[in-house]
Amino acid sequence: MRTLIFTCLLTLAAAPAFGQPMGAGIPLNQEKEVSPEQAAKRRATEEAYRSTLKNMPDAKPNDPWGNMRSVETPPGASAKAKSAPKKSN
Repeated sequence: MRTLIFTCLLTLAAAPAFGQPMGAGIPLNQEKEVSPEQAAKRRATEEAYRSTLKNMPDAKPNDPWGNMRSVETPPGASAKAKSAPKKSN
């Protein structure tokens, strides 16, 4: 009896996979024929894109917390600098 119930449950779980037709998806790796004018235009566009990328300056790294850091000296060095002034007689 358990085997029959298990078989029925397995069949019900696998049924949606059989409901999808095979080969109805988007066909991949199919190249369309391109006219020589279109190929030349694509090459020119690619060359323009590459030359534009080469001409762009390098961007500085973005540091959003850069202005939140203090520029003060380390705690040990500031304690020496802020010591009590010496009295002169």
